Amino acid sequence: MPPTSDGDHVLMLSPRDWVEHVQNQAMLAHALQLRGARVTFATCGGGLSICDRANTYEAPPMPCRSCRHYTRGAIAAHGFPELRLSDFGDWSDPDPWDELDSISRGDLRDVEWHDLPLGRLVDIPVKWFLCAANVGDDPLVGHVQRAFLRSARTIAASVEDLLDTAEPDVVLLMSGLFVFEAVTWEICRRRGIDVVSHERAFRRNTIVYSRDRPAGHYDFDAQWSRRSDHLTPAQDAELDEYLMSRRNGEALDQFWGFMPGDGDLGDGGNADVQDRSVGRLVVLFTNVTWDSAVVDRDLAFPSIREWLDAAVDEFRLRGADHLVIRVHPSETHLPGKATRDSLATYLERVELPPNVRVIGPDDPFDSYVLMDAADVGLVYTSTAGLELAVGGTPVIVAGDTHYRGKGFTTDIDSRQAFTAALDDVLSNPEAHAPDVMLARRYAHLFFFGAPYDAVGVDEPLPGLARITVERLDELATGRSARLDRLCDAILGRAPL
Repeated sequence: MPPTSDGDHVLMLSPRDWVEHVQNQAMLAHALQLRGARVTFATCGGGLSICDRANTYEAPPMPCRSCRHYTRGAIAAHGFPELRLSDFGDWSDPDPWDELDSISRGDLRDVEWHDLPLGRLVDIPVKWFLCAANVGDDPLVGHVQRAFLRSARTIAASVEDLLDTAEPDVVLLMSGLFVFEAVTWEICRRRGIDVVSHERAFRRNTIVYSRDRPAGHYDFDAQWSRRSDHLTPAQDAELDEYLMSRRNGEALDQFWGFMPGDGDLGDGGNADVQDRSVGRLVVLFTNVTWDSAVVDRDLAFPSIREWLDAAVDEFRLRGADHLVIRVHPSETHLPGKATRDSLATYLERVELPPNVRVIGPDDPFDSYVLMDAADVGLVYTSTAGLELAVGGTPVIVAGDTHYRGKGFTTDIDSRQAFTAALDDVLSNPEAHAPDVMLARRYAHLFFFGAPYDAVGVDEPLPGLARITVERLDELATGRSARLDRLCDAILGRAPL
């Protein structure tokens, strides 16, 4: 079905050569077009001095030539019209914005331009670029922040002009947290333009979509409010199968596997954990500090470091109990993205009491052995908290994560509440055991119910994409009820 002249106009923001996102957007664009929508792609065009296409290990200079070549070629191959941000605004001769150089580094987060809070909008991109969230003493941060602010202003001016030309009914963009997307979304909010964001889900070849909140925050409150009060036998089985695949290290977000041997906490010297003949074992799982799941998700503590400090201090006073801190393996195992403000390094500078042990990111000790042994789990925003609850272990949650407030975790909002929660849960973990059936229903919603299957795209390896449909009419109305619902939701005809 060709697009109608009066069909909804969907603008797909696709500024980078992140292959899986470009191809997923393109295939979804075909599905929308088959339902009468008009689709236009907005790309970058290249020329910015800095953006979040690369990080500090790779850039500058930015890989504009290869990035531009891929996005242009891919969109042209799919047959969609393209508007380039670099053709709008003043990219050829941008204002140097000299005033930025006189603003102190501490005040850069408050910088605005035409009432757009650019300093806040580039906060996550800056930390993502630096592979570090604790940037206070980082010698690169001032230069990088100013460079991102200049890029954000250039993007903002171009987006304003491009939206005047395109006049979209809805804008679809990835995540909503990176520099192109955050700036575009803020401008769309002010103009009253509908925005739908998307992000990878946790199972391979699945995607989550969201209206009004960044998809990467995995906010499924609306779906949760309509949840069934039970799982079917088939849903129970598929959840068990998936959770076992995570234990086997087969999930997209995992970088650890089983240790050889029987998995005892004291084997091989990989985790020097105290004898547990007395006291409780508490396991704390960290996050990667610069992950968008953590940045600006602070609640009980100003930062994840202060949460760690508080946990260590609590166990100085609880000598009969034991704390094991499992530092996230992705601190060192993400290729080309090693964390520059490592929590493992931070903890090396802390004088730890004898009942506190750290398992570093390079230690292959299996995290699921720790989960199974724990009497209590401590998490900031880690998915490990959901898995602990599903396994029946009490969990104390400090950050603003998607499963907080769902009824199966102990949620804290202050330092004092942290102490009180530890007192209560450690005194009687069984009395604070989670409602496992409730946790399982939420886990099934999170991993299976809320995400959509990728539209005609397979990602056999990270960074590669393969089209899986032979004819576009496989995406037509009536071929997939779930795709029909997704397209209707994006076009505002049904809830997302």
